[in-house]
Amino acid sequence: MDLFIQLDVDLLAFVILLAMFINTRKSLGIRNKSTDLFSRLTFLMLISTFVEIVTFAIDGRPGSWMYAAGFISNSLLFALAPVTLYLWVDYIEHLFVKDLEVCRFRVALRGALVAVIMLMVLANFYTGILFQIEEGNVYVRGPWFVTQVMLNILIAGQAYLTILLKRRSLNPVMLWSLVLFPLLPVAGVVIQTLFYGTTATLSFKTVALLLIYINVQRAMIFIDPLTGLENRRSIDLLVKAMGECRREVIYAGVMLDIDNLKGINDLYGHSAGDLAIKRTAELLRGSLRKTDFVARYAGDEFLVVMEVEDRMALLKAVERIQGSFAVYNETSGDPWKSEVSMGYDTFVYKTPEEVEQALREIDLKMYEEKNRRKIEKKSNLNVVSV
Repeated sequence: MDLFIQLDVDLLAFVILLAMFINTRKSLGIRNKSTDLFSRLTFLMLISTFVEIVTFAIDGRPGSWMYAAGFISNSLLFALAPVTLYLWVDYIEHLFVKDLEVCRFRVALRGALVAVIMLMVLANFYTGILFQIEEGNVYVRGPWFVTQVMLNILIAGQAYLTILLKRRSLNPVMLWSLVLFPLLPVAGVVIQTLFYGTTATLSFKTVALLLIYINVQRAMIFIDPLTGLENRRSIDLLVKAMGECRREVIYAGVMLDIDNLKGINDLYGHSAGDLAIKRTAELLRGSLRKTDFVARYAGDEFLVVMEVEDRMALLKAVERIQGSFAVYNETSGDPWKSEVSMGYDTFVYKTPEEVEQALREIDLKMYEEKNRRKIEKKSNLNVVSV
């Protein structure tokens, strides 16, 4: 019965991985390094799951052919595990690590760990340090089994370190999915080590990969890559959700535009301009509730939509945003000031067209505020020059 349960679990994992692999190969017609890495990772896990199915099916079955098949299949599992984790970490670092020197060092480090495990797999053919196939073709762990587990954990640990360092730039859903990305396989390894005869590692890897697949696919469509905020496509989903709400709701909309982004780009370079956009996103996200909708609407424009009790709640939110920028400018040490012009108002949902009209009017108010601030600054400069 245990055999059939394990085979059922592995077959389910295999089907899930196969579906992900096929969909990744066809995903939106987009081919780039991240999708290629994910596709390769899924393919390796497909192979690993198939090999695991074979090892469980033949474990304990008599015959010289079964002995050979058992030894080869288990050796493949030990060899595939570090290579899969290597690709796993490579995928994470491709998404988040831009420093090439750091990448090269980490690639060399995990490459060395993979090489050590591969040498152990080869040595196992002569020494049985990882596993042995004993009488009756029964798999038995070797004395160095835990050592290779620890080496695999070290490889996976690189991904976790990267996620830990980048945690502040990620939205909560993406953050927790990525946290589980390295932790679930490690948990599977620990369970497999403590409870002999179980093979939780591949199943846990499949669940972790599925979480990443769902969120990465969503991120490719609805998440702005620079800021981690929602993008303009998400607004259609927001408006649809408003229409499905079955209670009376007052919504507050805020349009924001970064002041003098062109000047920052011209004086300090486009990397500084990108940093100013990212800082604006962080300040907005930090000033608002987790349930509030925050999107990068255009190049240097942002949209906030939130449920409020009345207009006073909107004014308090605007005050918090202004206060966050004021504090940041006093403490950041940046050679430029991070300032935004805002337009805001409340509205209620009646039809999608009326929501779009309300957002257009808020956008207009934002531009009126921006022009007013420009005129005010010019007036102040003229007064100083006189």
